[in-house]
Amino acid sequence: MTSQEKAEQFAGKAPPLNQAERDAINALFPAYIFRRSCTNEIWTTCCRKHMVVTDEDMMVTTPERNFPAVMWGPHQREQRNRWDDAPKPTTQCPLCGRMVIVKELRYTGGRDNLSRYRRAVVLRWYRGALWARAYDCGKHYTAGYDLAGDPTYKLVGVYRFRPGLAEATTRSWYGDSPFGHIEKQDGPLTKGRWNIHAPFSANADYGIGYDVIGLDEIQESPFRYCCAADFRLSGSRLLEFLTACCFYPRQIEMLMKAGMRDVVTDLVHRGVKHATVIDWDDPKKAFKLNRQDMKTFLGTSRDIRILELHKRLKDRVPLMQCAEWISRGVDIQKTASAAKKWNIPMEKLIRYLDGYVGCAQYGGMQSIGSALRFWEDYLTAAEATGYLLHRENVLLPRNLGTAHDEATKKHQAKLERERAAQQREWERQRKAAQAEHDRQVRLAEEKYEERRKKLEKKYGFTMDGYVIRAPLGKDEILAEARKLQHCVGGYADRHILGQTTILFMRKVKKPDEPWLTIEMNGNKLVQIHGFKNEGLHTTKGRFAPDPREVYREFLDTWLDWMEKGSRRDKEGNPKLPKKKGAAA
Repeated sequence: MTSQEKAEQFAGKAPPLNQAERDAINALFPAYIFRRSCTNEIWTTCCRKHMVVTDEDMMVTTPERNFPAVMWGPHQREQRNRWDDAPKPTTQCPLCGRMVIVKELRYTGGRDNLSRYRRAVVLRWYRGALWARAYDCGKHYTAGYDLAGDPTYKLVGVYRFRPGLAEATTRSWYGDSPFGHIEKQDGPLTKGRWNIHAPFSANADYGIGYDVIGLDEIQESPFRYCCAADFRLSGSRLLEFLTACCFYPRQIEMLMKAGMRDVVTDLVHRGVKHATVIDWDDPKKAFKLNRQDMKTFLGTSRDIRILELHKRLKDRVPLMQCAEWISRGVDIQKTASAAKKWNIPMEKLIRYLDGYVGCAQYGGMQSIGSALRFWEDYLTAAEATGYLLHRENVLLPRNLGTAHDEATKKHQAKLERERAAQQREWERQRKAAQAEHDRQVRLAEEKYEERRKKLEKKYGFTMDGYVIRAPLGKDEILAEARKLQHCVGGYADRHILGQTTILFMRKVKKPDEPWLTIEMNGNKLVQIHGFKNEGLHTTKGRFAPDPREVYREFLDTWLDWMEKGSRRDKEGNPKLPKKKGAAA
């Protein structure tokens, strides 16, 4: 038999829904009375009845059976969507007495917004085990659905709980997928989380909670003393709670009755057992305390951290003192880490910090945790400025506030000196880099004429009254920037160093008058602009057309000529192909 077949067989053993459970699920949904005034018909969703209201019914006006209030009361408008939880006026159902919302059918349209989805876990003590069946339930009132019908049910999970064994099989919340396989928890939790989990985690559209029906069925099971009704108030984790009850019933009973639901919550939600202070193997020694200490602990707030602190301090500190420190905000983990780092007994450190709680002159510290942060802030500054922290009077100064202020002031002064030195170093490096850059530019300028000739050979071009040429030098690029009022001046050094290529496009009749500036990357035209970049980067937009479009034919011919090797005739003029249709 395959795992899927075993899962289907396991799910088939679960008890089916009885009428009482169906009624309880139906009660989870909002109650409506739909009426059709022209025929005197009503449909009740609370008690799921369809009837015609007679004249005799209209004569009865008792509070429990008031048909006129239903038939003559105002129609209550449909909510905007399924998340619209605005309160609606209600009246009493004349058949079952539940408060309902009255709706006139001719005003309700398609009733799409009345659809609701709920999740329900139904418990039943059945054949020697506590069964839990998880359902995705829906209620719809659109065309094709019976207005007085039952909700729709989809079984998405089956659970069986017995002492020492929890079993479950679930399936996807969407589609009609079968049950996959059986999950088992057949031993106490050793590490991580429980194998058994709720089946509703995927459908986050409607939240992850669920309603529990049949909670009183637990009273028929071996878990009757585990206070499941109280735990249910802490969230929708009842299935995991019942799994834990299969293995730790007496321990959970004691913890719940002792008002320590947070410990049970840690076990159920996160798999945290607080094993240093809770004995999960022997219920008789669950708290690892003698009779007197147990009596003392029950007289405190019963916070598990009291026991953890008492255990961490190796029972040297009375429980009442630990309870007082917990109430004053001690952070056990951080305090223990700090004590270990600085090699101080934890008890001594807590007593030291506790002396500064509530002292306004030390920053108004309201808890031991805030005092710990204040002390660690002092240590950070003291360590950075070279204090001898191996000495106890330096590590735990008599006046922490004064010591903190002095150390912080020295640390701040040291940081300012380091920042100033770093700033001077950055400035020195910047000047050195600028000097090196200027030196390289001067060397490149000395050899620029040779590079300019190569640029002219590759890019120099004349056609149709336009000419493209290379700049004569850096000064000509700067003059171009001043005349055309654009940013080519910032490219002058890069052009001289060969990091980019700047060219001038001029008119043949005015070869020395700045007109258009070109940037090239090899044979690729990067950009071409004229006066003020044609207004491209202004808030008012362009005041002149794009030169790429205006001189497209000239530029395309030039770029194509370069792609083919910048061929020239004997006189050095560009060698262009003959245009089609030209005379031989």
